Amino acid sequence: MIELRLLGTLDLKGTDGHAVHSILAQPKRLALLAYLALHTDHGARRDTVVALFWPDLDTAHARGALRQSLRFLRRELGDGILNGQSDEAIAFEPSSVWCDVVAFEQACKAGHATEALRLYRGGFLEGCFVSGGSTDLEAWITSARTRLGQLAVHAAADVVQDAEQEGDLPTAVQAARQAIALDPDDEKGLARLIALLDRSGDRAGALSTFETFRRRLEKEYDATPSPETAARIQAIRTRQTPFAEVATRRLSARRRPVRRVLWSVALGVVATAMIGWLSVSETHR
Repeated sequence: MIELRLLGTLDLKGTDGHAVHSILAQPKRLALLAYLALHTDHGARRDTVVALFWPDLDTAHARGALRQSLRFLRRELGDGILNGQSDEAIAFEPSSVWCDVVAFEQACKAGHATEALRLYRGGFLEGCFVSGGSTDLEAWITSARTRLGQLAVHAAADVVQDAEQEGDLPTAVQAARQAIALDPDDEKGLARLIALLDRSGDRAGALSTFETFRRRLEKEYDATPSPETAARIQAIRTRQTPFAEVATRRLSARRRPVRRVLWSVALGVVATAMIGWLSVSETHR
């Protein structure tokens, strides 16, 4: 089985576990491999593939270019990996390839957000520039990159929610940071990260995160954060003690009256017992 990683740093390992540099060095053939890996269910139609990857060639020469690329891929990957399903379709042999995109989508669909976030190491085909391809190929890559990025943002939000419910603030903060890195314009995600940092006692981190966001908005969009976010930050700035310390002190304040009540109850029990003992003594006299 070969291993194909298309999210973040591109990587391709053959059946022997070694990187296949000959394919990694050729963006068009790597993109072709990626396209086929994402169409494993029913295969990819040859006429669609030639139109995407060789739009400037006539049909005969485009099909010849495809045959040449397929021969190269088969030679580099070995037998039993990539074969034609029919005269008109191309596909990987069953169980011959593991692809991080496929595994990532399966994890998202199954609700395994932590696993999905682990698999998502960056954008789809990041840094892979295909020359001579069609505008439809470029659109397919861009669309897939956007769709997978949004799935990663949703997975990060799910991890944050689960970690918060379990009281695991460090994991929640880490996932919230990942969500903002994936979608820097998500002000709702920013507010969530600021609140988590504040609850963790990292007031400086919360203020720094906001300031970075504010400067980027101003530079790139000539805009300012929403009044709600600004009010949240102002409340953090003006508070004299970190959120975590305030919560602890309030908890202690709640506990003190309970102690006083318990002490009063104990004294009452002792007093009642003494009165009963004295009454019994008087009766015996």
